[in-house]
Amino acid sequence: MPWTVLEQLWKRAVNPEHTNSGDSNWDNEVKTLYKLGIGMEDTLLFLYAEKPDFENFKNWINGRKRDTVYEVQDLTENVLSEQDLEFWNENGYIVVKNAISKEDCEATQKAIWEYLKMDPNKKESWYKRHEDQKGLMLNFSDHETLNRNRFSPRVKKAYEQLYKTDKIYKTIDKVSFNPPETEHFKFLGSPLHWDMSLKKPLTFALQGMLYLTDCGPEDGAFHCVAGFHNQINQWLDELESDENPRNKALQTLQSKPIIGNAGDFIIWHNALPHCATPNKGGKPRMVQYLTYLPDDYNAAGEWI
Repeated sequence: MPWTVLEQLWKRAVNPEHTNSGDSNWDNEVKTLYKLGIGMEDTLLFLYAEKPDFENFKNWINGRKRDTVYEVQDLTENVLSEQDLEFWNENGYIVVKNAISKEDCEATQKAIWEYLKMDPNKKESWYKRHEDQKGLMLNFSDHETLNRNRFSPRVKKAYEQLYKTDKIYKTIDKVSFNPPETEHFKFLGSPLHWDMSLKKPLTFALQGMLYLTDCGPEDGAFHCVAGFHNQINQWLDELESDENPRNKALQTLQSKPIIGNAGDFIIWHNALPHCATPNKGGKPRMVQYLTYLPDDYNAAGEWI
C-alpha cells in the first residue's frame, strides 16, 4: 500500500500548514486512489469532514478499496477498426457500441434510482433533489454495478488503442442524472466547455462516458464540437489578447449531438469543447463517467 503518497494528502487536509509545503504530487495522489478503486471526491469529503488521525484514515482506505475483487480481462483483438481510427483522427470522438450489456445498464439504473430514493414510475419524485446532486452530477461512485462497468474489456481496449499504449489506469468518477425539463424544472448543466487548461502546450488526455439509458438528440444527448482537436492550437493563437477563449467558444462554436443506446460508450479528445443538453424526452438521462489516463499523465500547471 503506497501510504507515503496518501500521507501527504492526509497531512494537507487535516493540517493547513502543509498546504504549501511543496511535498504534494496531486496527480500521483489521485492515481493512487483510483488504482485502489476510490474516488478523490469521496476521500476529500471524509478528510475535511472527519479530520481523522492517520491510522483512522488508513482504516477508511482499507475499508473502501475495491479493485482487489476484480481482474481486468485484456482483449487481444482490437475494438476499434481502421475505419474507426480514421473517424477518430478526423472527428476526435468515437462511439464504442455495446461496451456494457443491457442487463448491467439496467442494474446500474436501479442502483442510481435507489441511491436517489426516487421512483422511476413516479415523475414527481424525479425532481426532489438529493444532497449529493450538484447540477447534473451525482456524487455516487462506490457501488458494485459501477465498479463492474469500469472493468469493461471493450472500454479498456478502446482507450489503449487511442493512447497507443497499455500503460493506462482508470479513474473513479461519478454519474449524471438529467431529468426532463418541465414548467418548473430547467436544465442544470454547464454550457459548452473544456475540462482542461487552455495554456499551451495543451495536455493531451481522453474523456469518456457510458450511456446507461437510450439517448436520442432530444434526450439530453452529449454534444461536442467534432474535429476541433485538429484546429484548437491555431484557434487559440488567433484570439485577440483581450479575448477569453472559453467565452469565445460559447459565442462562436457549434456543437452537435452524439446519440447512442444504453451500453454505448463515448470517448472524446479533451481538446473538444463539449456539454450535456436539456432533456426534452420523457425519461431521465443517466450516464456513468469513466476515463482512462496514461501512467505518466500530469495535469499540473496554470489553469487558463
